[in-house]
This record gives sequence, structure tokens and C-alpha cells, in this order.
Amino acid sequence: MVVDDDEDDIYLMKKALARLQESARVNLDLTFVLSGSDALGEIDRGLQDNTLPDKIFLDLNMPGVNGLDVLHHCMVQEILDKVDVVVITTASDPDTRRAALASGARSVCVKPNSLQEMSELISRLLDVN
Repeated sequence: MVVDDDEDDIYLMKKALARLQESARVNLDLTFVLSGSDALGEIDRGLQDNTLPDKIFLDLNMPGVNGLDVLHHCMVQEILDKVDVVVITTASDPDTRRAALASGARSVCVKPNSLQEMSELISRLLDVN
């Protein structure tokens, strides 16, 4: 699942994933949600239906329910041992990184600005060679 309120960033991630799929290196079925509150709904549905995602790519800076709130929900629901949450954010300060890791994120990455950089990041995060 990809959680990001910025449609330009969603577009960039979709293009990067399409590029990886075209090269036959990965086959993904991802859900894209545009808010933290929608992510909470998807997580709760996944808990009920036993269809939790393997990975969540999560932005932190969203209005209303933010990424740290989503991480807290994942911690409370005790899914962090089943679901890898990777934070991809524009924030690069150490405090943000520490807060995300302390809240259960597997890793924290600075959001790339180009398709090439996003493709490389997603490839690395998915361990695609």
C-alpha cells in the first residue's frame, strides 16, 4: 500500500513501479490511498479480511491523520511484525527519522525528486536486482 497525499508523488511512484514491472523484475498489486485516515480504513479492513499488505510506503507529512498516526495505529493493532512500513518523506532531519523509527517504521527514506531516483529507491526497498 502507498499512502501519500501528494498526487504528484503518487504519480512518480506509479511510474517507477510501472518501469520495474515492464522490466519484468517485479509484479505488484498496490493500493494507493491519499490520506492517513484512508490508510487506517485499509488497515482495519485488512485485519478483518486477513488481507494486510506486505509493505506500506508511508508519507509522514499529511493533514489530519499523519504518517506517525498511521504508524501508531499499526503498533496498537500489533501488525508491525507482519507488515513492513517504510517511510518515504521529504523531511530529512534526524528528529523526524528517529520519531518514525521509534514508532515502528522499518526504514526512513528521503523522497526522491526524479523518476530515476524513485525507481532506484523502490527497487532497493523491494530488493529487486
